[in-house]
Amino acid sequence: MSKGLLTNEQNYQFDVAGYLIVPGVLGADEVQACNQALDQGVDPAADGALALLRDHALLACYLEQILGQNYRLDQGPRLLGEGDQAGELIQGAGARVDWARAYRHYDGERFCQGVQAVWALANVGAGAGGLVVVPASHNSTVDAPQDLLQGNDDMGLAVQPELGAGDLLLLADSLTRGMRPWHRQGVQRLLEFGYSGADVRPGPNSEIAGAGDVLPDWAAELSEVERQVLHNPDRPYPPRIVKSDGDKTWLEKEPGVYHPSIYKKDPDSGIDDKEFYSWDLCGHLILRGLMDEKWLAAANEAIDANPDRISHGGSAAGDSGPLAGQGTVRSSMGDPWTLPKPHGEPFRRMIAHPALIQRLNWIMGSGFECMMCNGFLSARGSSGHTLHAGVHPARVTNHYRQQNGRVYAEYLNVAWQLRDVGPGDGGFVCVPGSHKTNYPMPDCIKHCDDELGLVRHIEMKAGDVLLFLASAQAHGAYPWMGAENRRMIFFQYRSRNLYAP
Repeated sequence: MSKGLLTNEQNYQFDVAGYLIVPGVLGADEVQACNQALDQGVDPAADGALALLRDHALLACYLEQILGQNYRLDQGPRLLGEGDQAGELIQGAGARVDWARAYRHYDGERFCQGVQAVWALANVGAGAGGLVVVPASHNSTVDAPQDLLQGNDDMGLAVQPELGAGDLLLLADSLTRGMRPWHRQGVQRLLEFGYSGADVRPGPNSEIAGAGDVLPDWAAELSEVERQVLHNPDRPYPPRIVKSDGDKTWLEKEPGVYHPSIYKKDPDSGIDDKEFYSWDLCGHLILRGLMDEKWLAAANEAIDANPDRISHGGSAAGDSGPLAGQGTVRSSMGDPWTLPKPHGEPFRRMIAHPALIQRLNWIMGSGFECMMCNGFLSARGSSGHTLHAGVHPARVTNHYRQQNGRVYAEYLNVAWQLRDVGPGDGGFVCVPGSHKTNYPMPDCIKHCDDELGLVRHIEMKAGDVLLFLASAQAHGAYPWMGAENRRMIFFQYRSRNLYAP
């Protein structure tokens, strides 16, 4: 592999999460020289060790692959953490598209219009605070909830990247990100440069950002509205808003963005804003506490009372060492909803639970069907399951999109938890945001040999219900290491759009 050529793993990681950590780009001497310059109060934009970071050869190679040829410096340098920068997160992508900062794939090509390059000049360990990002938000088509942006509720979505001195962090400009309070002694040392593609509008802090009125002399004879509409290579952003009612045109007093939509948000939809955002962002959703203690007890007693219905099989870890477990065979129960009375009843109650139906209607649309029901019952030491997804190549069965305020999914898995799943227990894992990727899943993700910081283990309580995209989101399982046998009841639902004989 040529030095600086993005690997499939790096492309997959950047495409899924919206950011990429390149470790150890700077040597210790280079880091020391940059820190000495900062300690001496040297302007980061002045020639010297700090300015060399702007045009670093490896960074330039990555930027050309992500942004395209003739990309330009659009902002910076800026030292993150100076002064009081902690506050509201900056939303990148959302329901309204800013094409000058957007991230899209079209006709097999990646269009990333902006990249923030952040150089770590000191270690940033877990829990240090500072820079946080919302992985996969560069691909979001849903407005982020205000509680998330304002820091009132991270929703389990905001992540603080852990960095070592000399690491390079690349962020898609459409990634939702911001600063949180710094919790460690000493100052942060994150130096940020912003870059944009050659064909898009410069950012407000760019050296070539518009600042005036550069029009030909003959334009002096035009009306104010006509002058505002005429091409001005140096106009400021956002520009003045020109409006029309079809009979007359006028200028709004304040600049801004006006982009009307025929659609309005429906307050009677029954959709929770946070759930909608989290689902579209990640590809999975947890419904907490749907089963009460009596229901849980009945379901567990039904399994205990029918040991003859439990089957035992081999490993689903393939060639993966991390997922192999300790050699204990995996156990399952087929069709627990067919158990003799009264033991089938706890599982039949799950088929059309009101809380589930409410979500299925906005995830799949009406007309969905429940296709199967199985119990996952494996004991401690049983193997995990290699990560899998049918997202590449694209097929109708793995289809996912959000359009005009509606999400569309064709297959959905629903997992009812009969026992707690703690942080070290194993079980279900997934790659949040992978339902929107355009790159094949790397083998290192499939086998969990190198998770690239993308694989997430989902902790749940008994009575919780997990919804996840069956064929679009990359998912699998860690080996089961819980003290008690795994107890999860698995359903699959198919949309009205698919046919199966």
